[in-house]
Amino acid sequence: MKLTRPAPYLTTLCFLFAVLLGASSSAYAQFETATVLGSVRDAAGAAIPGAKITLKNTATGITANAMTDGEGNYQFFNVKIGDYQVTAELQGFATAVAENVVVTVNARQRVDLNLRAGAVTDTVVITDAAPLLESDSSDRGQVIDKEQIVNLRLNGRSYADLALLAPGVRASELNTPDSGGRDASFNVNGLR
Repeated sequence: MKLTRPAPYLTTLCFLFAVLLGASSSAYAQFETATVLGSVRDAAGAAIPGAKITLKNTATGITANAMTDGEGNYQFFNVKIGDYQVTAELQGFATAVAENVVVTVNARQRVDLNLRAGAVTDTVVITDAAPLLESDSSDRGQVIDKEQIVNLRLNGRSYADLALLAPGVRASELNTPDSGGRDASFNVNGLR
């Protein structure tokens, strides 16, 4: 019995397949995160550079830190969905805290903070701020939470029908019993 070595291209092909398989799992994770950004200003509306910004997940206690740039702006990338607290502090100013910041999938959540002169031990807590319009992106999306999924009646338990809950979404003409009933075929704002 004679043993032969596999062709070199076969080994390379298997290696490339393994690399692509690993890359596809990391690409999927990109859709489960969001961005939290904002600016820090003083009472007169001037930008405050060098302020320490802390983003804290209230459920897990995990924190991330950033500093404001020369224009008083900050950003946190790849933020997991959940409820957060954003804190801004700088020597000579009272600490500002924004609570109950809800971060949803693929959002660009803006949290602007104002620092007023005072001791660092003073804290200004913002709890009932009006939700801001998302002015940083023209993307639109909607999160359908697990309570809606469990409590809504779905004909045949077809998960794809949950897309009809979003504004601008309607069943496509291809999804009618007369056309054979192509499942998960929708028009969103007039587009397929």
